[in-house]
Amino acid sequence: MKILFLKPAMYPSEKTNSLQPLAFAVLNALTPKEIERVFYDESIESIPLDETADLVAMSVETFTAKRAYQIASIYKERNIPVIMGGFHPSIEPAEALEHATSVAIGDAEGFWGQVISDLKEGRLKSIYRNNTESEYIQTSFDRSIFRNKKYLPFNMVQWNRGCKFQCDFCAIKSFYPKTLVSRPIDEVIQEIKELDNKPLFIVDDNIYQNKTELKEFLEKITLLKKRWGCQISLDVTRDDELMNLLGRSGCILVLVGIESLNDDNLKQMNKRSNLSISDYKSAINKFRKHGIMIYGTYIFGYEHDTNEQFEKAVEFSKTMKFALANFNPLYPMPGTELYNRLKKEKKLLFEKWWLDYDFYYGKAMLKPIKLSCKELEDGCFQAKRSFNSIRSILFRALDLNCNSKNLSNFLLYMIINLSNRKQIYRKQGKRLVVVE
Repeated sequence: MKILFLKPAMYPSEKTNSLQPLAFAVLNALTPKEIERVFYDESIESIPLDETADLVAMSVETFTAKRAYQIASIYKERNIPVIMGGFHPSIEPAEALEHATSVAIGDAEGFWGQVISDLKEGRLKSIYRNNTESEYIQTSFDRSIFRNKKYLPFNMVQWNRGCKFQCDFCAIKSFYPKTLVSRPIDEVIQEIKELDNKPLFIVDDNIYQNKTELKEFLEKITLLKKRWGCQISLDVTRDDELMNLLGRSGCILVLVGIESLNDDNLKQMNKRSNLSISDYKSAINKFRKHGIMIYGTYIFGYEHDTNEQFEKAVEFSKTMKFALANFNPLYPMPGTELYNRLKKEKKLLFEKWWLDYDFYYGKAMLKPIKLSCKELEDGCFQAKRSFNSIRSILFRALDLNCNSKNLSNFLLYMIINLSNRKQIYRKQGKRLVVVE
């Protein structure tokens, strides 16, 4: 028996610099060894659509749904069953079932064994659902499925799933609406010990969920002398003890959701972790004090955004010498409070934008109050261009405290900046069209 694991891409004709998708390492570990497993990630390689298999299993994101549906139709025409899982099918199962044989809702650990059993008996169900409500993740990762694939040189690690906050635009609460689930810290530390010396990236949506647990994690990872990065909420800067531990632990980069420099926008998006910070500059400088590079993200399109907000965000990011920054129009993701509110208020320009031919990357999905749609689109793209200009990259590279603190930091800084600059021009204005 053979299972074909597939990760569709937004633009299958172009290959990009990508990170290992850990979901497939989980599926690989859960699949009995006697079953042949083949994996293709369309972001780095072509998918041979004529390959034979007993089952095609896809992980589908909202931005890749259109491509996933096309791939599914090709395999189903050859009488090969297709199961779709991941964020988008979990949120839009009825839509996904129009294209797939089966839809998997939630984390694979709760149902993958049943999928295998039903496949062997030739009676796949339409819906598989993870009904587990445990606070602990019982999982393992078999990264052999990534062998010889050209991913960026990082080891991906997961500790927690979910987030303690309730930001209205965030899809995480749609996938984990009731609970935050975690792996035992010692299990994660042991896994990290066994990985090679490439830098780590902790893929948790927010590594700061609980002070006591984060403190324990930082103390233990410090002993491993690893270089690592993570996503973390800005409220961690209010705790000097955690910041000191973070600085000593080997953390070299944090991704922080700045989202907006306007407090009224933060209130509307329910970004409580940022509203608790009275001075962004002082908070950011606490990361810089410990030599930690910063990747800041912004969202534009809320009610209080004006044209001045774009330039203000770019200048702040340059002045604070962010290693990276992203400036995106507001993307209402299905299942979020934001999407449901805008849909109810009939403010969405595209209801199912991920399937609409007229939608292109960077396009406004709603009409802002104080900006035209064109101003929103142009403002975000110009902010990206300005921050990622060669002049800006070189200016921020002169930061000897963080971005060029040592040769390793400098090399990482240059790799991620040049890669990000390329992605900006590659994606902007491209439709999510299927490729024949």
